[in-house]
Amino acid sequence: MVHQRRRRFRRARLGAVALATGALAVTAACTSDSEPPSAEPSRTSSSSSAATPSPSASDAPVTLRFAVYGDRQQLAAYRALARVYEKRNPTVTVHVETAEDEGTAWQRLGRQFSVEGAPDVFLANSDKTTQLVAEERVQPVDELLEDRDVEFGDAYERLGLEAFAADSALQCMPNDVSPSVIFYNESLLDLSAAVQPGETVPNPVVDGWTWRQFALAAQAASQPGVQGVYLPPELSTLAPLLRSAGGNIVDDDQSPTTLTLQDAASRDALSAILALGRDARVNPTPQELSREDAVSRFEHGKLAMMFGTRAMVPRLRQAPDLVFDVYPLPTFSRFQTVADVTGYCISRTSDHVQAAADFLAFASGEQGSRITARSGGVVPANLAALRSRAFQQPGRAPDNVTVFTDFVRRAETMPNPLGWSEVVRRTRPLIARLFYDVVLDLDVQLAQIDEVSKRLLARATSTPSPSSSG
Repeated sequence: MVHQRRRRFRRARLGAVALATGALAVTAACTSDSEPPSAEPSRTSSSSSAATPSPSASDAPVTLRFAVYGDRQQLAAYRALARVYEKRNPTVTVHVETAEDEGTAWQRLGRQFSVEGAPDVFLANSDKTTQLVAEERVQPVDELLEDRDVEFGDAYERLGLEAFAADSALQCMPNDVSPSVIFYNESLLDLSAAVQPGETVPNPVVDGWTWRQFALAAQAASQPGVQGVYLPPELSTLAPLLRSAGGNIVDDDQSPTTLTLQDAASRDALSAILALGRDARVNPTPQELSREDAVSRFEHGKLAMMFGTRAMVPRLRQAPDLVFDVYPLPTFSRFQTVADVTGYCISRTSDHVQAAADFLAFASGEQGSRITARSGGVVPANLAALRSRAFQQPGRAPDNVTVFTDFVRRAETMPNPLGWSEVVRRTRPLIARLFYDVVLDLDVQLAQIDEVSKRLLARATSTPSPSSSG
């Protein structure tokens, strides 16, 4: 059985890789999207949209616990997903457990596995895959979903599948693959300021834009009461930009042993990033952000641009008088972005694995994915839902929807080895110092960051993994 699963998933991954040659070219569908998130979608969908009952399924009543997180609109969409599924499957009750953010949800999940009992199905970020597998907390889903006629390679975003792959199996099913983009206020950004006299004004959606053009635009947008851009002092900000320049933040994406911020390949790009990030006229200071965070500043017309993902869209749509759109990330030599990938996982301790797999097949299929896409905060991993009006939402901001759909083909995920979350946590204040310290000494500070990461990663790989009961 294990060998069959590995062969099947290897075939699925090969099929998914083939998608990159063209299946992600997105055109607007002609179907109506006027129904609210809670409306039951059409029943005329492909076989991957609905769960095919397993041979062992019974008509006995089942209650599934479904743990999710997100903003108000996203949580409403998950509740709508549960209601639609219950209507289609009268013997199943889906109890939705919610949290307002990923950190809260992750801490609660740890307590549930240790003491309280874990949910049957839960939402998780792909950066937790290695830890979930090491702690034996997830039930691989590839064979379960294949038994329900889910076609991985032909129907789902390649990067999402790869992000949840481990031990030759698909550990969780991706539902959201959201690339990092630049949000901009249309009334504050003038791209003609991004070029020198005689140069062509860039069209970032069609041709991309360079870091130089981005920096010039940010500087020109900065004026009394308005700052040009917020560059979060995070590894997730640096990763795509350094990769764009031919460098990286780690020595090996698959099995990193250290951060590599001091490498020559990254040094010039890092210097350019910090030149903009350390300009208090352009980039908000920690003191300013403590009074009002970046998203609020953007909403209130005090910030022209900011990094973000599709998850920000529902909130920004609520801001009165804000007219915003999105551009791809700027480049140094080639386009790169990072994607935030979330997916549905089945707990290894679940007493209802078959029922959970039925629900998972529906939730990640076209119908289920359209329901969550209508929240505005999700970029569906399901390609049919990605092409639909449920996601593209013509007439609603942002207009440049192809920045989420087409540019994901050149996205990568962040590293996720054991110990990565500790690397991020422990190096965060050190990276912030690069942006905000009065005196900058890259030789000393970058070496310190890399050395801290090396110790943490070595410790993680040499420490036995805790059991699922730990």
